[in-house]
Parts: sequence; C-alpha cells; structure tokens
Amino acid sequence: MKAPARILAVVVSTLVVLGTTSATAWADSPASEAWPAAPERSTLEWLLLFGGGTVGLFVVVSLFGLLTARNNYVPPAPSTDLEVAPGNEAAHH
Repeated sequence: MKAPARILAVVVSTLVVLGTTSATAWADSPASEAWPAAPERSTLEWLLLFGGGTVGLFVVVSLFGLLTARNNYVPPAPSTDLEVAPGNEAAHH
C-alpha cells in the first residue's frame, strides 16, 4: 500500500467515524416539537449510567484475571549439570 492510499484510508476512516458518532448525537434529540420532553434523570441514574458500566467492566476483568492466573508452575530443582542436546557433544581434535 502506497502512502497516498494510506492517507486516503485514514481520512475516509476519520470521516466515517465522525459521521457515525454525530448521527447518533442527532438521533438523541427529537426531530420535532411533537415529541414529549424526556424525564429528567436523577444524580443516582447518572452515576449508574456512567459509573455502572465502568465498575462492571472492572469487576469482570478482575474476575477473569483471578480465574486465569494459576500458580501451578513448579521450577525444576537446581543442578550443576549442563544439558547437551543429542549430536552436540564436544568434538576432540
């Protein structure tokens, strides 16, 4: 891939992301006055909305880490012998 194609890919990707995110922001507000106003959210609801997902994700990742971190590895006993692979014996000249 040549440099102009890479630049074009970055620009197009940026425009797609900006267009997608702004479209969801436009969809958040009603298109006309015929829609009733949304009820106000309490502080607790805002905390649950923004903090709940973060705390939940933190708990899930922590549990996954605890379940997958096993301490079953037992290192071999120390020795002074050198392991030599077959066919790698020292040649006497």
